[in-house]
Amino acid sequence: MQNLTVHNTLSMQKEVFQPLVPGKVNMFVCGPTVQSFIHIGHARTYIFYDVLARYLSHIGYEVNFLMNVTDVDERITAAAKAGGEDPMKYAERYTKEFLEDINQLGILTVTKFERVSNYIPEIIRQVSTLIANKHAYVADGDVFFDTSSFKHFGELSHQSRADLMLRPIEIAQKKRGLLDFSLWRSVSLVKGKWESPWGLGSPGWHIQDTAVCMSNFGPQFDIHGGAYELIYPHHEASIAQAESLSGVKPFVKYWIHTGLVNLKGTKMSKSEGNVLNVRDVLRDFSPDKLRLYFLSFPYRSDAEFDEHKLGKVGDQYDEIRKMAKEIEEKRSTKVRRRDSSKVLQPLYNALNDDIDTPRAVEFMMKLAKDGVQEQDPSQVELYYESLRTAANILGVNLFGAWRQ
Repeated sequence: MQNLTVHNTLSMQKEVFQPLVPGKVNMFVCGPTVQSFIHIGHARTYIFYDVLARYLSHIGYEVNFLMNVTDVDERITAAAKAGGEDPMKYAERYTKEFLEDINQLGILTVTKFERVSNYIPEIIRQVSTLIANKHAYVADGDVFFDTSSFKHFGELSHQSRADLMLRPIEIAQKKRGLLDFSLWRSVSLVKGKWESPWGLGSPGWHIQDTAVCMSNFGPQFDIHGGAYELIYPHHEASIAQAESLSGVKPFVKYWIHTGLVNLKGTKMSKSEGNVLNVRDVLRDFSPDKLRLYFLSFPYRSDAEFDEHKLGKVGDQYDEIRKMAKEIEEKRSTKVRRRDSSKVLQPLYNALNDDIDTPRAVEFMMKLAKDGVQEQDPSQVELYYESLRTAANILGVNLFGAWRQ
């Protein structure tokens, strides 16, 4: 195993990565709300965790990568009603579109996608337990989490309770406390669904992820990911719910968050209305070029989407792919495969340092340039194996058919 370090949002420090169970990694990443097509902000986040999963697998870990799909949400219901469609059928359609886009992007490491609608019974069970343990209360058909019952609320976002009071989570007259948040709402987002001990209604957003995570991983797991805009309140609420349910702390050992994608300095989001859908961008740029572009940014920093710069990265991709083809054609069938681990050490050094993909991409390019100049058949084979391994870890297609 390599000495991997990752930046943990909880401690705000780089930490040596040591999973709870040696040799195995459980990782959850927040998936999309399927109200429409995913945008390139989603793509940037999912590409990073795909590389993280690829690298963890490469260095010997068995990775169980789980992603949820939020198919129960007010925005889905509103969009479905506007088109005269059933919300669940609408969500199913856009879930299929999401999975197609994910596959097109070459994000192949997700072990399982889980639809939130399949976890309603578990959500109801968890909410009932929180009420019984006095971490939640019923208010006229709604159920709220009582944040005053959880003394660690605010630790992930590094805010005091006084700080949090300036950022109320939800506006609802039924709440006892300003920071309390919904677990169950007496609003039926899908006609006739869902019946609960508190009446017909729908689950809150935060409890959805907790139900999916704990059902699949138990009370504790290794990595929780998503963009940093989810730290508060979403991930803060997830910790409060899970640790109040299980009594096990920490719920997640490593919180790893990515930066956002901006357009002309403004955060890209569906709520802002300034989005570029993945499939629209892929009409002009290949998935590999888009991947290489986002990997050229440190994952925790925001990335400015610039088509001109993406075009330049695309030219670099064309160049490195051409060099890779030259190296492949110079190979001799008489030369045995070579162990490339020593050659790849600079790549490992980059990725071990909190998944430094810009350095890793630079090394891959240098590897291709050096390999093209090499004439010794034995060394050519070494460069070929090394370049192939580096490309596989970064998820960039250098040797196969073009992905359009």
